[in-house]
Amino acid sequence: MRVLVTGAAGLLGAHLATFFARQHEVIGTDRHPWWGPQALPFLLGDLGHSGFGEKLVREVRPDLLFHCAAMASVDGCEQNPEKAYFCNGEITRRLAQALPPDGLFVYLSTDGLFRGDRPLVEETETPSPKTVYGSSKLRGEREVQATVRNHLIVRTNFYGWSSGRKKTAGEWLYQALKEQQPVTLFEDFYFSPLYVADFVERLALLIQAGGRGIYHLCGAERVSKCDFGLTLARLAGFPTGQVRRGLLREAHLPADRPQDMSLSSRRFCALTGGGVPGCAEGLRRFLDDRERPLQERLRACAEHSV
Repeated sequence: MRVLVTGAAGLLGAHLATFFARQHEVIGTDRHPWWGPQALPFLLGDLGHSGFGEKLVREVRPDLLFHCAAMASVDGCEQNPEKAYFCNGEITRRLAQALPPDGLFVYLSTDGLFRGDRPLVEETETPSPKTVYGSSKLRGEREVQATVRNHLIVRTNFYGWSSGRKKTAGEWLYQALKEQQPVTLFEDFYFSPLYVADFVERLALLIQAGGRGIYHLCGAERVSKCDFGLTLARLAGFPTGQVRRGLLREAHLPADRPQDMSLSSRRFCALTGGGVPGCAEGLRRFLDDRERPLQERLRACAEHSV
């Protein structure tokens, strides 16, 4: 297949491009340079600038389009909603309209679409975002649904090691714990995190199994941000005396985040016959991959094909 990955220099996009390049022709695009160890056809550009994204999709004519590029800062979206809706909604619509009729559009969405008042939400729950980020990603979902018959929307929350251009949340937390920096971890803020290599492996299985429509794909456990950080510290052998237990409701962040963003992956498991790892299992793989180049992090995924 010919595969196009937007946001290919980002955390998820780079892992997806590397994985699928094993068996398919992959073209990546991003505003930032490609950083993977293997050569990859790569186009630098801004998807929202002068028709760049639509022209690229029409020229590449991908069989499979992974749309990973997004404005992903929750607080940044809250402070600049016009930009958020353009990046996460309008650009998505333009790319969807440019895709060939038989192409598969895979839209990477978020776990931040719900009110946060119940755990392990399933796909049947009606979205009701609290943040501009969540609302703008929901608009992107609806643009895909309205435009592309052959689509897959995947809501998730992943972590991992990036290019080093900027730290991911997981990298920042690892470094803070390692250096024993003071850090506040919320006890009342829940999610179901999934290590990015585990996510890529399972996304490939989901596509292979014919998954279409909306799927939740996250870790098996609902954990607090505090429990996630303490588990990381325990597995890495870091002391936790500098960790302060805090409350999200007292943090006064620019965006009023939902307190419980945990999602259930039960529908994914039923379709594929596979499972998703728990928190400690994912963090062990995260720690094992710390010094590994991008390709080697994905070796365990190589047996899966699409």
